[in-house]
Amino acid sequence: MASEGQTTQPTVRSVERALDVLELLERSDRALRLVDLSRGTGLHAATALRIVGVLQRRGLVQQDGGEYRLGAGALGLAHGYLVGDPLTTHARGVLQQLAESTHLTTSLYVRTGQERILTARVDGRDPLRYQLPVGRRLPLVVGAGKTILAFATPEEREHVLTHHGDTRDANGRTVRVDELRSSLDEIRRNGFHVSIAERDVDVAAVSAPVFDQQGAVIASVSASGPAEHNHRAGLEALVPEVRRAAQAVGR
Repeated sequence: MASEGQTTQPTVRSVERALDVLELLERSDRALRLVDLSRGTGLHAATALRIVGVLQRRGLVQQDGGEYRLGAGALGLAHGYLVGDPLTTHARGVLQQLAESTHLTTSLYVRTGQERILTARVDGRDPLRYQLPVGRRLPLVVGAGKTILAFATPEEREHVLTHHGDTRDANGRTVRVDELRSSLDEIRRNGFHVSIAERDVDVAAVSAPVFDQQGAVIASVSASGPAEHNHRAGLEALVPEVRRAAQAVGR
């Protein structure tokens, strides 16, 4: 008779493969063919086809003309998070107050692995030309992501830096790992980060870290606006308000 570990291991692998397919589709800006799913996940085409078949029946994937994209069921999962996550739901009121006092667009970025996800946003008086959609994944090595990374454990920080290596900012300038490491040290000393044209050439922002009850960094609060109207000195003047907002979210 097979042990419990032997019987559940294939099931766990199947779940992981299904999640790999969903994550590949989520990260893609276009619909994917079966061959794309197979290559992107490392699955045999027949295995990938069986998995997307199950996901289609659950409404998590839809097929159009031989191409696959996330289905409406995935939006239901996202809605469940947005209305059920206490950090995000509490942050909305804090972000609203911060947007009213600073006139900037305020955002909450929650850390997930080596990335951050925008989970809440309140538009400011001077809207950005391009508003990031809620749910967008972003790296930890630019903008408000650096505020999270700066307060991660040394082991976590080095793991992310090793994974990314040298990076480029929005202007195409190469940012060496040593330069990024020094920037993170400065953010940790100051307790905030002012970013100008790091992720987007048109965006300037100031951000502060959010900590949980154990003191671990879990997110960052950001106030951002058009770079042409928001300069470093003005953003630094907003640091006390942004830090108070981040502390309120953490509480």
